Amino acid sequence: MISTRTGLLFLGKLAALSLLATPAVAQEPAPIATYTNWVIDLVWSPDGGTLATVGGQTLLYRPGEVRLWDAKTGKLAAELKGHETAVWAVAFSPDGKTLATGGYDGIVRLWNVAEKKETQKIQAHKHWVTCLRFTSDGQALISASEDSTVKLWEVGSGKEIKTLSGHAGTVRSVALSPDGKTLASAGADKVIKLWDREKLEERAKLEGHEGAVWSLAFTPDSATLATGGEEGAVKLWDLGKNEPKSTLPAHKNWVTTLSLSSDGKLLATGSYDRTVKLWNLADGSEVAKLERYKGTVWCVAFSPDGKQLATGSHSDSIKIWNVAEKSEVFPAPKKEPAAKE
Repeated sequence: MISTRTGLLFLGKLAALSLLATPAVAQEPAPIATYTNWVIDLVWSPDGGTLATVGGQTLLYRPGEVRLWDAKTGKLAAELKGHETAVWAVAFSPDGKTLATGGYDGIVRLWNVAEKKETQKIQAHKHWVTCLRFTSDGQALISASEDSTVKLWEVGSGKEIKTLSGHAGTVRSVALSPDGKTLASAGADKVIKLWDREKLEERAKLEGHEGAVWSLAFTPDSATLATGGEEGAVKLWDLGKNEPKSTLPAHKNWVTTLSLSSDGKLLATGSYDRTVKLWNLADGSEVAKLERYKGTVWCVAFSPDGKQLATGSHSDSIKIWNVAEKSEVFPAPKKEPAAKE
């Protein structure tokens, strides 16, 4: 007969063995990895702690979505509601306290990030807002639109400062040079315009793309402008001479978006061909090709420290990549194969 003490010891060992044999419970994927709606634009907060994404259920009329994500955990920090149509553009103010968003209906909204509430609504354009940028001092907001114009707005009062006209079609993108001297705009007319930031007058016109120009980015020294075109090419422009110094045959289809790392060494491009590529800007060589996308990649953005790359699409939605390892930070959960009957 087994003594009570021996029996208790035996049961204790069995319990310990059962704990060791218990399979580890799979960690729940971060919400950012399971998000499925369209992501048309995204931006990192200046401190890199938050990723803001915008889009909606479609590109057009259904209510748009503005979401703030914790970049470290992948958890949803806030959803800012108010846009009645898809949201096409987003920008953080330099101090990270204000978020600007622009919709398909031409409305721009400003949000207090800390309080997660709307502070201002501007009927900025007649047609959809395609791009937003704050000036470096945060005092003005720049908007571009399908209505062929670029406008500057006074932050706070919402008063229009200036309308820049001259494009013959949708203005897809605007960018400000780091030295604050130049504003660049480009779009469906295949032309890149350079504007004097202080005088707000056209200074130069760059031509050479065979299709619409979708995206723009200045190098940190303000000496080079990278532009992505509908023909699949990326052009690097020497702004001292206002001419292209090199062309990268980057993608098989539209280059829809591009972003430069903060040190100016890497260029990221996204495309209608469902790929993202990384380029060495010094010699134009391809560093990496990030695939596994099921739809068009609409936006790419390096984190402020250049260590991560966020991308948005309409099938895989949000992906965040570790740039050095070329691996996903928040991979979407793998679907288990259906059990055979």
